[in-house]
Amino acid sequence: MRVFTTDCGPPPARPSRRNTTCTAFACRLRSALSSMFYASEAQKGNTMTEASNTLLGVPAHADALAAIRVSSEWETLRRQIYTRAIHFTTDLRFDFRELLSDARYMQMAGRLMWEAIKRFEPQVLIGPGLGAAPLLCSTAMAALADGCVLQTLMVRDNRKGHNRKRWVEGRRQPDGSRAVIVDDYMESGSAVQLIDTALAADGHVLDIRAAGVLFDMWQPLGSRQLSVSRFPVMALFKRHDIGLSRDCFDARPPTMKGDYPPFVEAPLWHRLDLNSNAEYLYKSTPAIAGGAVFVADDSSRVWCHDAGTGDIVWRYDSVQRPLKGIVQRLQYAHGSLVVGCYDGTVTRLDAADGRVRWRWRQGSSIHATPTLDLGHKRLFVNTEQWNGGKPCGHLQALDWETGRLLWVYRHDYWPPATVAHDPAHNALIAACNDGTVCCVDATMGTLRWKVPSSGLVRGQPAVARGRAYWATEDGTLVCVDVLTGEAVWHRQYGNPLAHQFLLVKAECVYVLDGRWHLMAFDLATGELRWLSRLRAPGCGCPVEYGRYLVVLSQGGEIAVFDAEREIKVWEGLIGGQYRQPPALSNDLFAAASNDEGLKVFRVSPFYQHSR
Repeated sequence: MRVFTTDCGPPPARPSRRNTTCTAFACRLRSALSSMFYASEAQKGNTMTEASNTLLGVPAHADALAAIRVSSEWETLRRQIYTRAIHFTTDLRFDFRELLSDARYMQMAGRLMWEAIKRFEPQVLIGPGLGAAPLLCSTAMAALADGCVLQTLMVRDNRKGHNRKRWVEGRRQPDGSRAVIVDDYMESGSAVQLIDTALAADGHVLDIRAAGVLFDMWQPLGSRQLSVSRFPVMALFKRHDIGLSRDCFDARPPTMKGDYPPFVEAPLWHRLDLNSNAEYLYKSTPAIAGGAVFVADDSSRVWCHDAGTGDIVWRYDSVQRPLKGIVQRLQYAHGSLVVGCYDGTVTRLDAADGRVRWRWRQGSSIHATPTLDLGHKRLFVNTEQWNGGKPCGHLQALDWETGRLLWVYRHDYWPPATVAHDPAHNALIAACNDGTVCCVDATMGTLRWKVPSSGLVRGQPAVARGRAYWATEDGTLVCVDVLTGEAVWHRQYGNPLAHQFLLVKAECVYVLDGRWHLMAFDLATGELRWLSRLRAPGCGCPVEYGRYLVVLSQGGEIAVFDAEREIKVWEGLIGGQYRQPPALSNDLFAAASNDEGLKVFRVSPFYQHSR
């Protein structure tokens, strides 16, 4: 397996608005051409002149790759990279052996590779190591079908210790024979160094015209340097083709702007002071409704601001000021605001004036966000009890109108996670810090099943189509049957992230990891459908905005995705530090930071109209 990091890439830029109509193939074509030209431009000042750059073929051969990237076979292989070549442990890793051991995809890759490299008129193909062998052979067979007989040389990782004791396997070719390197993966370019050493040691003198790789990480010391110093690197796929770029999909040099307009620009208004406790990172998420922006702070106060001006309309102070304050996602419904506080209270406020409609102290503390079921006029919340040094907790059902306790289910330990409600099965999915997830009847409060969670769950599970999903802080994504609790599938999602509120949209469950990735996994199978790279770890969950998904990263970066097209369309910076997701309404975006107060923005009319 090969491990990669995506620390490289151009700085963020704010793209301008242009024509935004684009077919999927045309979008990939534009992205492919942009990345190839950017690789060329980025190195001109340091290593080569523009003329020599063209001579080496970086832009000159772009047309061949562009034609390949709009083929159906290219798209088939791209999809298979997600399911067969990407693997998650504590990081995202590549291993192409499973993909290239399937004869169908081996043949496709060989045909496309031959189309990419045949203009160099090779007589010899050179493959480094075992990983390159399937692609080396399938490319040679594709050339044979095209009427070209090629010789192949396979370079071992080390010299063989018996028989002929070769480092390079294959018939020696005449000095000066034209050669092309073929490999499945390139990151740092170390395979080229191995080839140079092995060829020289075994006395092969070849004219290496190019390198063809199935997947290129496009790193500064890999293909980007080789392309401007030695020979063209013809990559069937770059990391950008599967979403692993910090920039938007159609970013173009030198500014790296794309066609989509900024999602937000300057703040509509900005409240500078809000949260002050640096000891606990997780804060409350705002709510936008009824012409107001509501926000809670870490001093257990709830504020109502005029959405247009930022003027304070009212303030509510909870009963006490515990260390963590209010850390939930505020819930607005039917002209009311429902909030749980770390002082153990659950309160329903009148959203117009902040009056208390009802307030009950249900436990020692509350981390979880209340879950509303307005169809049955009830809400559910996990509460925590210190219990004289013997921690426990309760899942409680409260009456919406009065706050009266309807029923209670006892947990064996603290349950900071927010409950997921499945109306179709009248079920509640609740996680507990004892390493379990349980299903409770929403009407009676009786236990239906309890299973190990495979790790700590402190955000919120999701339910869809008779299944429950949760992401653990051990980096595992779990899917079980809602009726029985039986496991359907589970898989690693990478570097763990705490406090995830899973989002289900269309056929996917969306997960953030603790590094900088957004991932979409198939609801039915758990296979990776698509992914993208962020600037920093995301906060909580993606937020839906019609067809778009919006992710706020911990460093104050915003990324906007078109979920239907599986691409990042815009990214920008609002500043501040965050651990909680933002709030979105029809035309407003609100983010409560840990250190720079509350920021409210007007959403671009383009996104309002196109969502």
